[in-house]
Amino acid sequence: MSINAFTSFFLEQAVSQGIDLIGITSAKPFITKDESRTIIDPKELLPNARAVIVTAFYSNEKGDPAMFDINHPRGKYAFDQSIRSCRPMENFYFQQIQSILGKLGYEVINNRDNRIPEKMAAARAGIGKYGKSTVIITKKYGSFVRLVSFVTNAPLEYEDHELYESDCGKCEVCIKICPTNAIYEPFHLKKELCISDWLWGSYVPINLREKQENRIFGCGECVRLCPRNRRLTTREKYPVELEDVSLAPELIPLLTGDYEYYQKTIASFPLSAGIESIRGNSIIALGNLKIQKSIKSLFSTLAYSKSQIRSYSAWALGRIGGKHVKEVLMKALEVESDPIVREEILSAIVK
Repeated sequence: MSINAFTSFFLEQAVSQGIDLIGITSAKPFITKDESRTIIDPKELLPNARAVIVTAFYSNEKGDPAMFDINHPRGKYAFDQSIRSCRPMENFYFQQIQSILGKLGYEVINNRDNRIPEKMAAARAGIGKYGKSTVIITKKYGSFVRLVSFVTNAPLEYEDHELYESDCGKCEVCIKICPTNAIYEPFHLKKELCISDWLWGSYVPINLREKQENRIFGCGECVRLCPRNRRLTTREKYPVELEDVSLAPELIPLLTGDYEYYQKTIASFPLSAGIESIRGNSIIALGNLKIQKSIKSLFSTLAYSKSQIRSYSAWALGRIGGKHVKEVLMKALEVESDPIVREEILSAIVK
């Protein structure tokens, strides 16, 4: 079988087994735009790599987040995060690609840890093009896609498309609506200002915490308002079972919940950011909502082992305020040794 025939067979099989979008690019190294540095050589993942397969699934997940209830405040996820479908779909896609090529004796390595930059791989494979928000925009599904890529030694025909083309024209909606101005100019993003990035556990600057609102994972505002997504409806059918968790988990129990509680409550994709990341984000969310009912739990996390959690707790308590809160903060200050946490406590006390 020729390479062309083999590639056609592979692509037909992939689509017939439920792959929404698929492209193939070379196993050449991925380098920075200025060509000054190699990001990664796919042969680091598979020494005899011959191609990188990039797939994508339509991720406009349907959900009905609960309305605000002061007695049971809830967090929210990003608009585009495919919370319940992400891991099941990623696993399904790997199983399908592995099934097709593995039966023929070829190796397939999952890029689960994102060592290969998936947006760059998607653009090079022709799955889509970069938007000014730096997300990939496809013709069929706009930017409502979740990318899943693989390295293989199968002799597949590939394409290496121009990386830095765009179909955005003069549109700059994503730049204008970014809550933190992280998208500071077309195709340029300051990761340290991106809500989606810092909700993976990065320390959130005190002057930006209000921008987080009650988000506990992801942002997605640039996707929500992208004109290329306006006519797209939510996905109704999946080839997998979605995870049975809420898209608006209660915040207060997340402050003190153990690992077992998190496993039952938080989908596996956001949970991959780590329990302490979700716990910290929940604390900030409660501070932004100024929920009095959360004070008791915040007193508990004010003594948490991780200093970042203590900092957020002091900040949230300062936002809620009250005489008893200040008294507890004063006592916490007496035993706190971390200078950053002490600064947060002092700031909370004087509010």
